[in-house]
Amino acid sequence: MNSTPWCNLFSTASKFNIQVNESRNKLLVIYGLTVFFLLLLVLYFSYAYFLALVVATLTLLVLGVLYSQQRTKHRQKDAKCLYQFELNQQGLCLFNGNEYYQLHASSRFSFFGCWLMLLPTTENKCSGDKAKQLFIFRDSLTEQDFSRLSQVLRNLTKVSYPQQS
Repeated sequence: MNSTPWCNLFSTASKFNIQVNESRNKLLVIYGLTVFFLLLLVLYFSYAYFLALVVATLTLLVLGVLYSQQRTKHRQKDAKCLYQFELNQQGLCLFNGNEYYQLHASSRFSFFGCWLMLLPTTENKCSGDKAKQLFIFRDSLTEQDFSRLSQVLRNLTKVSYPQQS
């Protein structure tokens, strides 16, 4: 018979340390958007449709090659940690050991990353804290951390927007 109380198991399993590393996709997105807007300008001020099509095709090819090369590298060995926070099942986040934020139900996740809306709680020791918005690229998190974060976000939206049956 196991002598560990269930409440202790639940309390340790309901808190997760989330580590956010540098994203490889962030630069690819920035380069892609820059080229896209430059192509829009070329098309707006001229009729060089073939030039724009060639540049767009070459850009997609180069970005695809860069992305595939980066995916083959092991990302966790030399990834630089940007920050860490503790997350519990109710969406309470603890940054730097003393900054408490509550995930808002308008936070979202997708195949590309997580958009977090963080509201300060009354437990914050720093006065004057404002709400924070934070975007985390999916490749900045481990698969396990992304799964945990998306599960908490899914539970928050279920509580805030109950299903009608």
